[in-house]
Amino acid sequence: MSSHLSIRKMPIDESPEDEEEVPTAQTTITSYCSSDVINEVMNPLIEQVKDVAHLEEANHEEDTPNDKIKLESIFEGLGSFGRFQQIQFILICIPIAFVSIHVMSWTFVVSSARKICNETNETLVDGCEELAYSASDRWDMNGDNAWIRATVQSVYLVGQMIGSFTCGVMADKIGRKKVLFWCLVLQVTCALLLIIAPTWWIYALLKAGTGFTQPGIYGVAVVLGIELVGKQYRSFIAVIANVFGVVGGIILSTMAYYIVDYRLLHAAIAIPSLIFITYYWVIHESARWLVSQEKYDDANVVLCATASMNKKTMPKDWADKMEKKVDVTATKKKDSFGAVDLVRTPQMRKRTLANFVMWPVTTMMYYGMTMRSDVGGGSLFVTFVSSQLMELPAVIIVALLIDRLGRRIMYSGSIFTAGVFLLANWLTHDLIPNQYAVVMLMIAKGAVSVSYTVMYTYTSELFPTVIRNTAVGCCSTMARVGAVTASFIAFFLVDRYGRIVMIIPFTILAMCASIVSWFMLPETVNKPLPDSISEIEGNKI
Repeated sequence: MSSHLSIRKMPIDESPEDEEEVPTAQTTITSYCSSDVINEVMNPLIEQVKDVAHLEEANHEEDTPNDKIKLESIFEGLGSFGRFQQIQFILICIPIAFVSIHVMSWTFVVSSARKICNETNETLVDGCEELAYSASDRWDMNGDNAWIRATVQSVYLVGQMIGSFTCGVMADKIGRKKVLFWCLVLQVTCALLLIIAPTWWIYALLKAGTGFTQPGIYGVAVVLGIELVGKQYRSFIAVIANVFGVVGGIILSTMAYYIVDYRLLHAAIAIPSLIFITYYWVIHESARWLVSQEKYDDANVVLCATASMNKKTMPKDWADKMEKKVDVTATKKKDSFGAVDLVRTPQMRKRTLANFVMWPVTTMMYYGMTMRSDVGGGSLFVTFVSSQLMELPAVIIVALLIDRLGRRIMYSGSIFTAGVFLLANWLTHDLIPNQYAVVMLMIAKGAVSVSYTVMYTYTSELFPTVIRNTAVGCCSTMARVGAVTASFIAFFLVDRYGRIVMIIPFTILAMCASIVSWFMLPETVNKPLPDSISEIEGNKI
């Protein structure tokens, strides 16, 4: 073994003992800037140097060829939730408010003119009896024909079921942006045609069209948002998305209070939606999805736009240096992942089955308690708005606790709480004043809202990028089974057999969902998003 000695020239007054480490960029700059004024000028530059240093550290590959830059490092280096992410996220959340409006609009559209006028008070809506016109009045959906009301809403939810699977799979195959945009176009088209629908069955088919678009808007928007930001902000995405849904419900009840002709109400909902046609030019594709499809040039465009707006610096040759995650569980092409992969391997199968219990139960309770918010008595408008407002404290609870307690305990605990308060309402209904029974139902609705909000974040984190939208889509498809059941319970069975047909099944199923989620699923808080099925099966996530 040969040795090589290098002699460094030193000033006379310098000794080896006094040698210090080479200062960092920040200490070098600040050592020459003692003035407060200069510090104020230089601090932004210092932060920029630190950001660049962070990216360069992630990209430093020369000494260890096997080390690769991780995709998560690129996102963190470009800003986990900078200006680019904020603008994109707000834009994809706005349509969620309209999704909420379309989902709940049938509650008011089907109410008879007499009921609407009694509850709005003719002093607020001048000439209400002459102006009011509901779908129920037009197509005689009262009395023995009440089944038509449940059928129309069920057809809408069947459209959701088809859309959940189709949009989820297509979003993984052709991209999040394309599915989101075309669903927005279809929703606007069907919403405009609802105004002039000549028969109830044509109306129902058009409602199914709007239902088809809901998963492609809400579900894809949440996944797109989660893939847009750093891991510390992922829980924030579903929470804020749910806030927009609450706002949509409040806007709907306000419009329905003053617009007593169902055709004008549909026009008021549909016309503002035309602005979403511009989304083709303003919404970016998910860079994470583009990388998973090895579309590095397209991903580079999105990442450069992110860096530019966030005032960050892109790492050089990031695609060549990036760690490639090869999925050893599949011997097929990257674009051939499908729904069967959700149950092909043990860990994926376990997660899928648990979610197939959670989603229909939570959705059935959420829709049932919203569509029949007056099941405990009171005005339809008052109880509907109260039900929507209960979601705001639910959202705050999720925002404050989801990262501290974790996804699993938040979902399991909240759905269990909903079941407890529903059971308490049934057991004490004849022993306490009606207003207390209503409060119990509102608390149960708030708890369901917590579980519904957590569920989207939790499911999105449980499944890998290559099949994430397919997983959410399939779960949402299963959820429509619960939603269809809820519509028949809310619009048909409760009127015939009383509130017990809602409360008892909801209570039992809530307990089951709580137990399944607690014992079958792992915690995902503060863990990186899985990109491949092999990460799941290797228990890395």
